[in-house]
Amino acid sequence: MGIITDSEKDGLTNPPGTLLETTVVVSKIGSINFGETFKQPLPTLNQAVRVGEGLEITAVVLVDTTLKSLNVKINQLFVVGNYGEKQLQFFIYCDVDQLTLIKEHLTTDNTYQAFKVEFTTHVTTGFPEGPHVDELTEAQKELYIPCKTEMKDIELVQTFLWNIDPKTSRGTVTTVLDGAPN
Repeated sequence: MGIITDSEKDGLTNPPGTLLETTVVVSKIGSINFGETFKQPLPTLNQAVRVGEGLEITAVVLVDTTLKSLNVKINQLFVVGNYGEKQLQFFIYCDVDQLTLIKEHLTTDNTYQAFKVEFTTHVTTGFPEGPHVDELTEAQKELYIPCKTEMKDIELVQTFLWNIDPKTSRGTVTTVLDGAPN
């Protein structure tokens, strides 16, 4: 998470996608010290499991703060992967108030707190959908192959710990696992 100054608040860059209105559980799970010379943005570690008609996402994020808890938001964006895979991107980020708290509680010894972020999504906003059959001519209907994308079609998930400077935001891609049948 980036450090934000008062002069930067107006220039805060929000991540793309749709804000998920879902319960997000954040738990502190440990810490790690990288030493004084380490100054790299850290990627998330993630897992995605298909459960019923949705996905359960677990991501581990590392933040250089002494805070014991975080309030995060999640944005979701549908994209097509490098090889045509249907993919969801999730952007984990904090609002200005939380970023200010993080800034006030930065570590002095380069120790990062590890937080587990868990959430579920069933949201299909932004998923591609072919034309409706009634919008096609008779000739087009003969060639038409339905192409509505659904949550079951998602092959990959990518999570980002979104920094206020998107150039330093890092993402990790993982394959969606099939969960136990309901």
